Amino acid sequence: MFRAPLLASVAALALFATPLAAQSTALEAERAAVFQQMLADPANRSLMQRYAQLSVQMRDFEGAAATLERLVDLEPTNTAARVELAIAYFALGSYAVADYHLAAAQASGTLSPDQAARVARYQEESTERGDGTELDGRIEAGLAFPQESGENGAFFNANLDYRFDLGDANVTMWVSEFAYTNYQPDDGSLNARQNLRVRTGPEFRISGDAYGPRLQPYIELEWLDRDPVLNISYTSVALGAAYQNPINERFTAYADLQFGRANAIDEFGADFEFHEASVGLSYRPSRDTRFRLSAWVEEQREVDLPAFFSPFTTGIAGVRLSAQHAFNPDFNVLPNRWVVGGFAELERIDRESEFTSVAIEEQSFGAFLRAFVYEDIYVETAYAHLTREIENGFPPSTDEQVFSIQLGWEF
Repeated sequence: MFRAPLLASVAALALFATPLAAQSTALEAERAAVFQQMLADPANRSLMQRYAQLSVQMRDFEGAAATLERLVDLEPTNTAARVELAIAYFALGSYAVADYHLAAAQASGTLSPDQAARVARYQEESTERGDGTELDGRIEAGLAFPQESGENGAFFNANLDYRFDLGDANVTMWVSEFAYTNYQPDDGSLNARQNLRVRTGPEFRISGDAYGPRLQPYIELEWLDRDPVLNISYTSVALGAAYQNPINERFTAYADLQFGRANAIDEFGADFEFHEASVGLSYRPSRDTRFRLSAWVEEQREVDLPAFFSPFTTGIAGVRLSAQHAFNPDFNVLPNRWVVGGFAELERIDRESEFTSVAIEEQSFGAFLRAFVYEDIYVETAYAHLTREIENGFPPSTDEQVFSIQLGWEF
């Protein structure tokens, strides 16, 4: 059941989403109006440029590219239009065409310092992707300040996504994901934990196009020190399949299914088998705004327990709604973009054995503000609130508020 804290956080996200939805509607209305003006005056270059700008904002890169092609044909020396055309082709995955227009813009000798820096960044990225490899990732380090427990501590997160083009007609990629997290609260705490996860396997583009379904069968290896649910440390191996379908420029559907087995690291733990399933849907009304709804279920079936423990099964189910919006501040305290976002989550954990049954319901919500201080370097402050209610357990309920600050690098 969705209780008051979660309902409040969903309401807050709804309030956050309302002006963004209104912004998307306004963009659609303005683009439709500009399109009608273009029909009446097809050679109007100002209308072409405005239509292309609105198309990029709405992530309709094909529409932007078609309009900018006409504009560049009419104005070959329009460097700004050529740069935007290159970026549109880059977004569509046409890196060779993007390189052509980036080189032409650079050779014009009319780029401003900001445009030159932008062109150089896209040229570097386009070269990397054009050679069949892609490396994306994020590294973060910071401090967390839980208010109720007082277990202040340092944390570190790293995520890397490496893609290698296998060179077939359907743009099949071999995708490897690496993730590591480490949280170390004050000395003597039982809540320190580390996690390392590696997933690798081929990703098939079933349609062969930028849009359309993609399927990745994979193997996943994980090492976890102090699982927050089972309170044990283990290594695991799983086989699974991940599905992703960019339906169009706005909607993307996700699904993931895996089966595996975990082996306890210490003598007090338990080996167990598990299976997990998740689904999700993301919506991007514009280039700068994103919403995502996801849900998951998981079952962990305990086996090979020490003799003094009763076998038990743990079931987990949850749902999460998140949103974020990027913008450029009106003041010039920091030179680059900002991102604001929030989330609301509900998760239920049921743990049953021959003698006991415990249910834990966790409701959480939070918000963050990320400020890019230099290109891909950012500072982020965040707040999260967690309410935990335990049936047939002790204590019956707990609340925790966490403030954090971190420095990150996105590449």
